[in-house]
Amino acid sequence: MAPFNDDDLADYDNSAGEEEFIEDSLNDEEYDKLYETLPKLKELIASYNNSINEMALKEALYFNYYELSDAIEELKSKLAGSIFCPLTNIELNIENVKKAKNNFEEPSPDDKILNAQKTAFEEGMNDLKISDSNKKETDQKEKLPPKPTKPFKKINIENELSTNKAYSKAHKSFVVIGHVDAGKSTLMGRLLYDLGVVDAKTINKLMREAEKSGKGSFALAWVMDQTSEERSRGVTVDICATEFETNNTIFTAIDAPGHKDFVPQMIGGVTQADIALLIVDSINGEFEAGFAMDGQTKEHTLLCKNLGIEKICVAINKLDKEHWSEERFMDIQNQLKSFLVSDVGFDSDNVFFIPISGLTGNNVVKADQSVKELGWYKGPTLIEYLEKVKISTSDLTKDPVSVVTAEEFGLAINDIYDISSSEFAVKGRILSGFIQPGETVEVSPTKEYLQVQSVKVRGQNVNIAVKGETTTISFKTNQLTNKSTDDISIGDLILKVGSLVASVNKLTARINLFNMNKPLLVGTPFVLFRNNTYVPARISKILAIDDDKKKKKKMHLVSKQKALVEIEIKGDRLLPLSKFDDSKMLGRIVIRREGSTIGAGAVVDL
Repeated sequence: MAPFNDDDLADYDNSAGEEEFIEDSLNDEEYDKLYETLPKLKELIASYNNSINEMALKEALYFNYYELSDAIEELKSKLAGSIFCPLTNIELNIENVKKAKNNFEEPSPDDKILNAQKTAFEEGMNDLKISDSNKKETDQKEKLPPKPTKPFKKINIENELSTNKAYSKAHKSFVVIGHVDAGKSTLMGRLLYDLGVVDAKTINKLMREAEKSGKGSFALAWVMDQTSEERSRGVTVDICATEFETNNTIFTAIDAPGHKDFVPQMIGGVTQADIALLIVDSINGEFEAGFAMDGQTKEHTLLCKNLGIEKICVAINKLDKEHWSEERFMDIQNQLKSFLVSDVGFDSDNVFFIPISGLTGNNVVKADQSVKELGWYKGPTLIEYLEKVKISTSDLTKDPVSVVTAEEFGLAINDIYDISSSEFAVKGRILSGFIQPGETVEVSPTKEYLQVQSVKVRGQNVNIAVKGETTTISFKTNQLTNKSTDDISIGDLILKVGSLVASVNKLTARINLFNMNKPLLVGTPFVLFRNNTYVPARISKILAIDDDKKKKKKMHLVSKQKALVEIEIKGDRLLPLSKFDDSKMLGRIVIRREGSTIGAGAVVDL
């Protein structure tokens, strides 16, 4: 949750001093050890208890210094009070099992199961065999795509888009980014309140809850930050999407976390947006902190540009605390515009600045003409800017057929859930093209082929969903190979059958490196992001370095270099990718190492 005045950072302080496992903060050596030992631990622990999630396994390895036997003992001790029974699908209390055993001369069926589990576990401990990581890839290659199926209903796309209520207005999505102290959630709370999306009764309730928690100024921020964890910490830890309407536009506002520990979640928010709304704190010293080398303002804007966002609006917040100083506004604008245009790469015409106050609401939805100190500003309010700015899907109402048919269908999964025992749904933003109920699609990388049962946009069943829309698609569970969604993950893609997108474990990319505290060596592990998914990876070969006059074989890259490299993905799960020339959305990558974004690039070959 991004709070009101001097917001999140103090509230986020971990007073207990307990160490946390954050995968993105591991150093190179730790990454190697984690992914070397994790497959072994998975195989061994599965024979003892197959209900443990992957995060628990990673934490056990991390806190036991990647010693396999120690990690196993810790997991066993944590499970000492209960053992998973695959026949009953419940946890069995060990003490109860022992008591029951004493009542019988022969072991009960449950005891036999438990003994068999322990025996298998001990046998596995002796050989430490690693599962065949290529099996899943082989199985995928054996699956043949089915014949395409036609939509359940034949429609005229232009008529459908012009008459369906879901498409009666332009739809724009924006992600709210910035340093942890900037007051992002508070600003969004003010925006929603002033537009009438939330009423005074709700705000009053949140104010009472905030005061009870000793956070009276946080009430507006709590409109966006709904979880108890976010409210108690005073920091948004996950993305929060809220839809609202004006007379002309339907908006999806995505409030992303500002703390550096949650940049992966922030990236997930950026991939769902058309516009970036950067909130900066104008209070003297606070802007400078957010704009420092280790502040999040720079990293967030780099990520937005390199993940495909072209338009950015900078809301210079809390300027009322600086008496609406035009000099302070211009000082911040000059520093940021130079950085956003020269360093990040935004077009100068696509960068806009607005002075605002999330506290008073001035210049958010309407301007307060009584504030004489702001008389120097003649531009639009924040909501006026958002309504007028043009995005890539703005032509949908003018020439819908050419816009939605220009590219093949692709959707990145943000959520997966069961509707019933026989049906499940996925939710995500359509990256390109369109989809209709009745069509058969491919799930990548698992190579599942499913027929679309229904399509929803903003809760309404529709005959077609198009590029830019956040869409819910339902399928029959029995069409899945294993009759379960267990193999489908967040970040997987729903594609047109026969798509050009390939699921790979290696790629060639042209990368642009940012400021790094140490060189990037061939073989050094890092985290590779594509849209809302990420995988462990490393450079396997440097093919060429721009402006390299020596032309000698290089084994490392340094800050600000541009290079053509081969990248290999670690682990047994393939990553769906496209060449950048075929799909800008699926051909962009971002590289992070040890908790920092160090580069970005475009896929040139697969």
